[in-house]
Amino acid sequence: MPLSLFSSQSSRAALRLSAVLGGMLLGGAILGERGRAEDFQGSTHKLNFDSPPISYSKAEATDPVAKLAKILRADRSSGWKDFHPDFGYLPVVLEMLQVPVSSQMLVFSKTSVQRHNIEPANPRALYFSDAIYVGFIPGAPELEIAAVDPDLGTVFYTVHQDKDEPVRFRRNDECLLCHGSARSMGVPGFVLRSLDTDPTGEIVAATDTDRISHCTSIAERWGGWYVTNAPAGWVHRGNDPGHAVRDPKDLEALVQKVASSRRYPAAGSDTLALLLHDHQTHMHNYITRLHMEGQQRLSEYGHIKYLDIQIRAFLRYLLFTEEAPLPSPLEPAPEFLTAFQKNAKRDARGRSLKDLDLNTRLFRYPCSFLLDSEAFRKLPDPVRLKVLERLHDILTNAETHPDFAAISAEQRQAVLEILRDTAPDLTVGW
Repeated sequence: MPLSLFSSQSSRAALRLSAVLGGMLLGGAILGERGRAEDFQGSTHKLNFDSPPISYSKAEATDPVAKLAKILRADRSSGWKDFHPDFGYLPVVLEMLQVPVSSQMLVFSKTSVQRHNIEPANPRALYFSDAIYVGFIPGAPELEIAAVDPDLGTVFYTVHQDKDEPVRFRRNDECLLCHGSARSMGVPGFVLRSLDTDPTGEIVAATDTDRISHCTSIAERWGGWYVTNAPAGWVHRGNDPGHAVRDPKDLEALVQKVASSRRYPAAGSDTLALLLHDHQTHMHNYITRLHMEGQQRLSEYGHIKYLDIQIRAFLRYLLFTEEAPLPSPLEPAPEFLTAFQKNAKRDARGRSLKDLDLNTRLFRYPCSFLLDSEAFRKLPDPVRLKVLERLHDILTNAETHPDFAAISAEQRQAVLEILRDTAPDLTVGW
């Protein structure tokens, strides 16, 4: 599909402003003092997660990467895998962790610890599944990996790209300097940024958009990213590596050249992958925030009476109450769509929380598939049960709070039935 490219930053900015205002109006109303769904009082306050009861740095991780690393340590010979001449250990790591190559996204902003290896002609590639994220930069010494741990939130690892060494996953808590801050809801988590860059990929900090999620207008997303298969009419911040006066044809040629580069195992930077990535990274952060804040409240007070605001905000995000509308229908890339829905759980009528809409919104049924995850199940019992109690009230119309008024009766019933069939352990008594 054609790329959305514009000849100057001023024209792009004007189109973005128009798209932002149009999207907000289409979504129902311009948001007032209440803010967006991911916001609640104190949501950017950093939690003390390195002290009891959490003790992040001292605790042993149990995420999929940690489990695989333990196996490799137990059998030293098992770490010797095929080293690809162009990609190093990337294909092996993606295969071992079951992360689809088709999820590839390309980031040209220098927002990685290996920033000196990144430039618009040599972007960082990101790949992900429901709970694992892998970063690869051609020519960089390490693969960067993040995994969602059910007790610790996000745990970070590296794999050294050296054919004379076996595959070894090394935990790297230094990543928390950025990934344990206000930008990740004050817990070990993910940080998404949308900003302008100069022609080398250096960020222009003053242009940074506050936390990216499914609530963010499409017009404000993906600054510093390539977007190679979005509909031509979509206005966004991608595909603009600081070339304000460059001929649009030259810029389009650069994007197409990078998208088809043989330095990456897949072609392009997929729009559906970007949309899903925007949703689920913040969902992971939110679950971690509830987990850690719940642990701390229970340890200090013995109850969670003061988490009502956090739980209501979590439910707003879980149920997509403030999702930014899609500007027009998106035709997904078949390979990534198949990979994403491969493990979809379906109810008696064949419906799944992973079913997509892609006309005006991301998902057909307004409830995040990450509710049915190990991380959510490992929430402290009082927190998990309170969330599920409130969710049941919303889906059965016993909850009449205006935050959830836009969810239709048909949508509520569909989500209720899907959850009853696909997550019976979470819906006992429903």
